[in-house]
Amino acid sequence: MEEKGKGLKPMRIVVTGGAGFIGSRLVRALLERGDEAIVIDDLSTGDAGRLPAGVEIHRLRAEDAGTAELIASVRPRVVFHLAAQVGMGSSVKFPADDGRSNIVGTLRVLEGCREAGSKLVFSSTSGVYGDSSRSRPLGESSPKRPSAPYGLSKWVAEQYIGFAEKWWGIPYTILRYANVYGPGQAARGEGGVVACFMERIANGLPLVVHGDGEQSRDFVHVDDVVKANLAAIDRGDGEAFNIGTGIATSINGLADRCERLAAASCGRIYEPARSGDVRCSRLSSRKAEAALAWRPSISLDEGLSRLFGGS
Repeated sequence: MEEKGKGLKPMRIVVTGGAGFIGSRLVRALLERGDEAIVIDDLSTGDAGRLPAGVEIHRLRAEDAGTAELIASVRPRVVFHLAAQVGMGSSVKFPADDGRSNIVGTLRVLEGCREAGSKLVFSSTSGVYGDSSRSRPLGESSPKRPSAPYGLSKWVAEQYIGFAEKWWGIPYTILRYANVYGPGQAARGEGGVVACFMERIANGLPLVVHGDGEQSRDFVHVDDVVKANLAAIDRGDGEAFNIGTGIATSINGLADRCERLAAASCGRIYEPARSGDVRCSRLSSRKAEAALAWRPSISLDEGLSRLFGGS
């Protein structure tokens, strides 16, 4: 996280999805810098209790017209747009809901940025690529072959953001996250496998694995993701960046690590693979290292040790 007292000029910033797992962590980091953070969150999955007392929060969906109006009225220097429908399986079952949240929601945020003259930092996903190679991590120019409406809606939103720069002159930076984990993550949803494993271990229950467990993911710590967002405030305009570690870990391997750290042997339940799941996801962050001066600093072993150690 950024430290206080570094001579940074305070800014007014809007964070959509600011009561969520990543968003609330980002809000705290912004406040530590001395910035003013205004949160937009419909609290359908977010929790206002994650936020420090006194933070201004507006209960709106990203796709509400009020979101654009609020951004236009408060005129933030930057809008961090994290509000989204993030479930692969949910997007397959309810693609219209996914599109409203991720596409229409992004358009509303862009409308607000246009009126306010704000920069947009957009939280995208490795899901825009679909499956990656086990032998080489994906770069930003890799083909976009989303395996579920979630990845597709994020890719469409990225295209609108690119056009908005041309149409309206909105500066932007796009961050494509790998699988984010860390303190405060809820034990639900397809992306929260670390939190799900921790909860089941704490309750003495077998770990549930979808598929054969040999599917692999690039796990990046939430605090590293927050640092990437802060780096994007003044860097990376007009570009998209992968935010990952470049290291693929199988779900079986993750389960082994979690059980070892917890000194537990819970057993496994293998259930059918979920619709829209990719086999392998692994991102190269070389571009972010060069342009954002960002690189992941917390290894998976270190991040898991912190979680199981309670820090």
